[in-house]
Amino acid sequence: MTLVSIEAWYRGQILAPVDTAIIEAAAGKLRQDLPETQLWVMARLTAQSAEDLDLQQWNTCQGVDSRAA
Repeated sequence: MTLVSIEAWYRGQILAPVDTAIIEAAAGKLRQDLPETQLWVMARLTAQSAEDLDLQQWNTCQGVDSRAA
């Protein structure tokens, strides 16, 4: 399990658990290479809990250098 921060959901202050295999597949990286990875995902931002986010359609953020942040 990987904990992710979703900036548009409670300003990224609440972490949501996601199966690491989903993150690895979307990023095209192994677990050890995931830190600092930025992904785009569809989410139900009105969710009151992480379980209700209904995260779908994971993709890499194109043109984003997470080290520059």
